[in-house]
Amino acid sequence: MYTMALIRRIIAVQAFFFLIHSPIITTSSHSPKEGRSIHIKLFHRDSPPSPFHNLNESPTEKANKSFKRSIPRHAYLSGMEITGNAFQGGIEAENGEYLVKFSIGSPPFEILAIMDTASDLVWTQCLPCDHCHNQLNSIILDPSKSSTCTNLTCNTPSCTLLPNWNCDSSNWCNYIYSYTDFSHSKGLLATDVFTFETSDEGTFPLHNILFGCGHDNENTSPNGRDTGILGLGNHNLSLISQMGSIIESKFTYCFGNHSNPNIESHLVLGNGVFLEGQTTPPKIINGRYHLTLEGISVGEKRLAISSETFSYNPFGGGGVIIDTGTSLTFLAQDMYYRLVEELEEQLGLEMDILPDPPYGRCYNGKISNMNGYGGVKFHFARGLDVVLDRWNLFLQVKGDEFCLALLPSLGGASVVGNLFQQFF
Repeated sequence: MYTMALIRRIIAVQAFFFLIHSPIITTSSHSPKEGRSIHIKLFHRDSPPSPFHNLNESPTEKANKSFKRSIPRHAYLSGMEITGNAFQGGIEAENGEYLVKFSIGSPPFEILAIMDTASDLVWTQCLPCDHCHNQLNSIILDPSKSSTCTNLTCNTPSCTLLPNWNCDSSNWCNYIYSYTDFSHSKGLLATDVFTFETSDEGTFPLHNILFGCGHDNENTSPNGRDTGILGLGNHNLSLISQMGSIIESKFTYCFGNHSNPNIESHLVLGNGVFLEGQTTPPKIINGRYHLTLEGISVGEKRLAISSETFSYNPFGGGGVIIDTGTSLTFLAQDMYYRLVEELEEQLGLEMDILPDPPYGRCYNGKISNMNGYGGVKFHFARGLDVVLDRWNLFLQVKGDEFCLALLPSLGGASVVGNLFQQFF
């Protein structure tokens, strides 16, 4: 059971139906397929359970890296290339923010993967492995030790579903994933048993799950740490699609307070939660989950923004993607600057220029001491108004300095990031 203090609202995806809900009741179900579910704990990459956690990093350093990771991630989602040194620095565009532990194989071998709603494949590092990083050697899968692991041949229909694939000399199906920062994962497409530890300390196996067994994984950071990806995107090879024969193809998640590593976050695979309240549907565009945004209000004032600013144009991109792997929220420039102008005027904020390149609008003081904040509402289709707390909009980057967790879009789509999604 989740606590109501943690979950005020929740975001759920069911095939092509995206639901953002008002306060809910959650419970587990144990009836056949339509009621079966897997309840899993998520943890932020900077929290103590994560191998990325660094006790010596200050909150300022963590905030700086979070901002920097968001820039190439936005470019990746929008299908753009970024140039210049300010926002690169070895940040892997595909690396996300929330991780999950589960096991692959017989006997089960525990691995670590990034939960990603924009990825269409589950993959992990496998032995033998080129460019694998020594820091995580203990979680590199050895498929030869699993009695249930099977490599797929190029004649398998699933092989042709891969966006990039080829055959090797043994006729095994090879996948290739390359990202906007020139990092990549290459390996064999295989099947095996996936075993998840549930929140009630039980286990739930999913059999014959297709995944990428990465034998060549390289990122651009000399100190980078590859893990793997738990793909929950809208694609036949993603986990959410594959598990449809066992439990319903839907997932639900809730992110706790980003700034408090002791607050748990949760992922539910299947139909294990009951939801109440208003909903807004998604649109699936180029494999991304899009929301229909109709307007923004600051306090009681609705901003004068053209509806075209929110819309997807098949010739010019745009639209609003909701994403788990981006910390910040990126808004089309007209939307962004109108929101910033009104917000600063109502709160009496004066921008402070920081020397660090990733930040946009920053201010002196503490978020907790902010006076006069009347809320910001994002108006979505079907009359759903999402009211944002100050913690959804700002990030304390230093003891006496906080920054807006929004940036103007680089072009292409707007992106709703995970700081925006906290507590929903």
